[in-house]
Amino acid sequence: MPEKYADTSLANAYIYSRGKLIKGSLLVIGKRIFHITDEKQGGLFCGPGTRVVDLKGGLILPGFHDAHMHSSFGSLFRKDCDLAGLDSEKDYLKAIKLYADSHRDKSCIRGSGWNYAAFGQRGPGKSLLDTAVPDLPAMITAADGHAAWVNSRALELAGINKNTPSPAGGIIERDPNTGEPSGTLRELSAIKLALDALPSPPPDEVAHEAAGFMQLLAANGICGIHDAALTPDVSESYSQLDAKGLLTSFVRGAFLCEPRSGKAQVLEFITLRDKFAGKHFSPRTAKIFLDGVVEGHTAFLLEPYCDLPGVRGEPAWTKAGLEETVAALDSAGFQIHIHAIGDAAVRMALDAFESAAKINGPRDSRHIIAHLELVHEAEMPRFRELGVIANFQPVWFYLDTFADSLLVRHLGKKRAGSRFKIRSLLEAGAVVTCGSDWPVGGDFISLNPLDSIQIGVTRRGTGPRSAKTYMPEQSVTLRTMMDCWTFNGAYADFREKESGSLEDGKLANLAVLDKNIFDLPADEIHRAQVKLTMFEGKIIFRKSGAK
Repeated sequence: MPEKYADTSLANAYIYSRGKLIKGSLLVIGKRIFHITDEKQGGLFCGPGTRVVDLKGGLILPGFHDAHMHSSFGSLFRKDCDLAGLDSEKDYLKAIKLYADSHRDKSCIRGSGWNYAAFGQRGPGKSLLDTAVPDLPAMITAADGHAAWVNSRALELAGINKNTPSPAGGIIERDPNTGEPSGTLRELSAIKLALDALPSPPPDEVAHEAAGFMQLLAANGICGIHDAALTPDVSESYSQLDAKGLLTSFVRGAFLCEPRSGKAQVLEFITLRDKFAGKHFSPRTAKIFLDGVVEGHTAFLLEPYCDLPGVRGEPAWTKAGLEETVAALDSAGFQIHIHAIGDAAVRMALDAFESAAKINGPRDSRHIIAHLELVHEAEMPRFRELGVIANFQPVWFYLDTFADSLLVRHLGKKRAGSRFKIRSLLEAGAVVTCGSDWPVGGDFISLNPLDSIQIGVTRRGTGPRSAKTYMPEQSVTLRTMMDCWTFNGAYADFREKESGSLEDGKLANLAVLDKNIFDLPADEIHRAQVKLTMFEGKIIFRKSGAK
């Protein structure tokens, strides 16, 4: 007879962890996995007080780790004007006006979700937005978060006029005849000119929405996230929730670096890191936006854009400023998380990491480059050599509605057909993680890891977006995608010894699906649903009706 009986037995299930799939039971005592065994042995560990959950052939997975999302501002945006699913100027204006008219109590109107292809090369104009919101400041971000549509009132509050220069790494779009700001701001440095002038949400609202967001994560089987753009106010909210035991997910946070502040901001980040670090909240990363996006001609490329000869995009940082700041952050023990879309930006990021390692010496830094839309072949071995983690958003790995109208025009057919080479980086020996980038994206935005996993396997979208396969030679196996979303994600958060896989003695952080997706056709993976999520041995989500 066993010396201990399990508190909980998850029985009659398939169990997957790090390439292995077995049929049996997973037993939990307290916060940890006590034992994984076959069905015959599983019953021996069940005593009078054991709660037995019959999973009826469901699949137990390690809890997912989303290695790149924007949970703090995304949780607030859930309450704002959402344009997702719309694709025309007329529909956008109708939705914005309806929202503004029904939220007259707000001091400003915020929203997100417009797509570049709905407007001309200079983006949407302020006069259009003025027709929907004439009296309040309004800011509506693009679906990818790299451009903002603002009205006249927002520009006025921010003091942005014809004499305001575009900041480093950003663009203030202008009327070609008058030079006045036209209403589109590209990249964070330009967006912040208006954002900083708008009223901020009160701290209690930030904390309330962050707590509510934990429920959404649990419903999607997510037990760890990397919030890729922290502010001090958001850090305070996470810290308070952590102290109250309300974080039902590990949260690794990245402080947002400003190019103009350079290495001087490192001391402030050290203070914030030491002040807010807790049990589940770990603000030990620094985030650098190195370039923008292809759609806005702000991604930094090795070769010029096809529709703008001579233009390669501009990095938000100088080479010297980036290398100096990366070296200072690395010396202070920070993990560094760099946004790099273009192949020139990826090279610049790798050069900075290499320079920091020469200055400071090697360490277990686990620095990250996120997105990696274009990567030159010469850079791929450098990820393994430098120990840099490659972070992808597989939910983008398909031909979306705007692929032909924008990407081919901007990049040409060859480059437009050579994006997101996840398999090549895996074969080059890189550690690959995945994230959703929620709530930003293209014409399909999803927090659900199963959507991302399916698209990574098939290189096709879900539902009506599934007609054509994009770069099938870069597809990867289901088991590979699963490990990128679980163990590798935990590794990127320095949590792999306690989370990311199902092993005796590790924390019981897991998700249960109603179907064994290893038996499903690849195009049906996203149809599986999370029926139960456990974090540190506690059931934090159970699908309605599930027994």
